[in-house]
Amino acid sequence: MFKRNRLIGIVPMLLLVLLLAACGNANNAPENAAAPAGEETSAPANETSASDGGEASGEGASAKRVFKHALGETVIPAHPERVVTLQYVSQMLSVGVKPIGALDYLLDGQDPAFQGIEEVGSSESVNYEKILSLKPDLIIAADLEQADYDKLSKIAPTVSVPWMGYDVFGHVKVVGDILNRQKEAAAWQAGFDEKIKAAKEQIAGAIGADKTVAIYRIDPKEFYVYGVRNIGFTLYKALDLKRPALVQQEIDKDPNLWAIPISLELLPDYGADYAFVTLLPGEDAEKRFEEIKSSALWKNIPAVKNGHVFQISMDTWLGYTPHDIETQLQEAVKLLTQPQP
Repeated sequence: MFKRNRLIGIVPMLLLVLLLAACGNANNAPENAAAPAGEETSAPANETSASDGGEASGEGASAKRVFKHALGETVIPAHPERVVTLQYVSQMLSVGVKPIGALDYLLDGQDPAFQGIEEVGSSESVNYEKILSLKPDLIIAADLEQADYDKLSKIAPTVSVPWMGYDVFGHVKVVGDILNRQKEAAAWQAGFDEKIKAAKEQIAGAIGADKTVAIYRIDPKEFYVYGVRNIGFTLYKALDLKRPALVQQEIDKDPNLWAIPISLELLPDYGADYAFVTLLPGEDAEKRFEEIKSSALWKNIPAVKNGHVFQISMDTWLGYTPHDIETQLQEAVKLLTQPQP
């Protein structure tokens, strides 16, 4: 169990200075560094996925409970009201709780739901002093080094939720557990299931149920075939579109598969009736895609032959939050139900 320091109005300023010094200025964000262009890689070997909440004690706003998580057990408010998150903004909003602070890259400037949330740093550097000034009663983070966890715990009770330990649905459920909003999390899931059901029906009516879908990512020096995270989550896990046989084999071995790199010589083995293609931003990836498109290996893929290739934006499709997945779901329906040549 971890303890936290509490600031009260009559504490001399000297103690506040000492606390700030203990927090320090972070050189790196606590979350694991992402793979190129916002991708996930894998959970740290020493992390464990734990989200079991304990019994609440006390009454009203002062009630507490013990919550088990990746870095141990923490006494947290039974009903948190002032929450800072270093990862799970969309998930909190999905269960009806608006965080008071979050890292800047998690805030969608176009969506009104994200407005009014204070920035507490960036992907490169967490602003501990800013978090302290917000006086949170709870901090929710993703994968943390012990030193970062200790700094945050001096400000407020901190819970670590491994990013790679859950899919999108699991993220919402565990955040709902932390915030004691289990009913809201279940309601979000039920509502999203209805949207998925409607999307599946539209797509099946347009392309049939037996057509395969492949997802390719082109980098300057790598060619990836996606599994079930990021783009793969929406198309494979949510919409349950049929994967190429070799992709399914890889998913059977790793149910949380992000992607696999392949050589172009193997491309025909990963071909499909429909293909979604995304490029790493930059001229180098664009140039490589032009070279690939001129090859016989590319031209002989069924999706290419039949004009069923959709080039999609990495900005739209790499997001892995409830808000991102809903946008991707809408675009998938639009692309797959448009008139085919």
